[in-house]
Amino acid sequence: MNPTDLLEGVTLVAGDGAPARHPVTVRVDEHGVVESIDDGGRPSGLVLMPPAVDLHLDVMAERRRPRASVVLDLDQTVATLDAELAASGIGTVCIGARFEDEPATGVEIADALALCDTVERLAPSLVCDWRVHARVEATEDAGPHALREALERTTRIALVSVMDHSAERTRHGSYEAHRAFYAEDWGMSPDEVEQVLARKRAGAAEAPRRRDEIAAIAHDHAIALATHDDRHADDVRDAARLGAQIAEFPLSLEAAEAARRRGLLIVLGAPNAVRGRSTAPGNLLVADAVAAGVLDVLCSDYLPSALLRAPFVLADRDGLPLADAVALTTTAPARAIGFAPPAIAMGRPLDAVAVALGEGGWAHAVALWRAGRLVHLRRAAAPQGALAA
Repeated sequence: MNPTDLLEGVTLVAGDGAPARHPVTVRVDEHGVVESIDDGGRPSGLVLMPPAVDLHLDVMAERRRPRASVVLDLDQTVATLDAELAASGIGTVCIGARFEDEPATGVEIADALALCDTVERLAPSLVCDWRVHARVEATEDAGPHALREALERTTRIALVSVMDHSAERTRHGSYEAHRAFYAEDWGMSPDEVEQVLARKRAGAAEAPRRRDEIAAIAHDHAIALATHDDRHADDVRDAARLGAQIAEFPLSLEAAEAARRRGLLIVLGAPNAVRGRSTAPGNLLVADAVAAGVLDVLCSDYLPSALLRAPFVLADRDGLPLADAVALTTTAPARAIGFAPPAIAMGRPLDAVAVALGEGGWAHAVALWRAGRLVHLRRAAAPQGALAA
């Protein structure tokens, strides 16, 4: 018997809405199909739950350009990140592709198209199920045109979001804070940032037309549409008019509550949950969204490992039932993009991540199965005797 044919004494979060069970022993047959789920077994210290479905991971620019003068091979960058995602318990990832042309900041539409091509080509050989989250800038004409081109080149765009990086739509509390953040983030002087923002400001005049165009493209291709960084109820009203189904990173409780009233799914970042704060002071906290009942989905945003840890933080710190917390990273995001939710059930190929927890709040993905195949194993990180032989 392979060491992962029997998972003894785990805490099981099946992903079917049922409460967590402990201890449970899960047996898998030689084809990777779950043949029994029984109460009991020597406690292993592992949690067995469905893999995460990540709607928003925006790290490619930083991973490809770790230094200003270094640009790494895209295939190698994707393959290396794929291993990190598996080690973070992520089964499906929607990698952010920025359909925006601002070379002064290191963002070029050519990179988005190249990423789409790479995902389309490499997807069959990758551990995780890679999809594209097309983040389309509404302050310039190039974004919608490039989105149409990308849809001719790849079948893997699963989510489109309408972006507006003008200072008027800032996620920061003031124009000065907005400019200071991007000066640091882009490594520019304030004057150089001002030039970029002036171009965004000029392009914003036609942004409503482009927002309509982006939405129409998404709807024509039956792709889920998200709005982004809404601060006020009026912003959400405009998103609903576009037919958006997802409110991504609402900046205020007002915007989140407006999204709830209009039936939009609310997505916030797992790093916000883990760190207990946003990257911009004053923005909506995950803890406050949980308390108000206005959180549907967590995404990794810029930190894949946070998506594995966040459900346990919400269960321990905020009192959310573990099954409900896990649903934020599994069932809910899958349904948001029209995918079948992952679940652990009798007669189904095993889709699961075995998680080891430790003091200090860390979480490690010891093993990951997709469609009954063991695709990641970190035996040394498992509690002693956790994976039965």
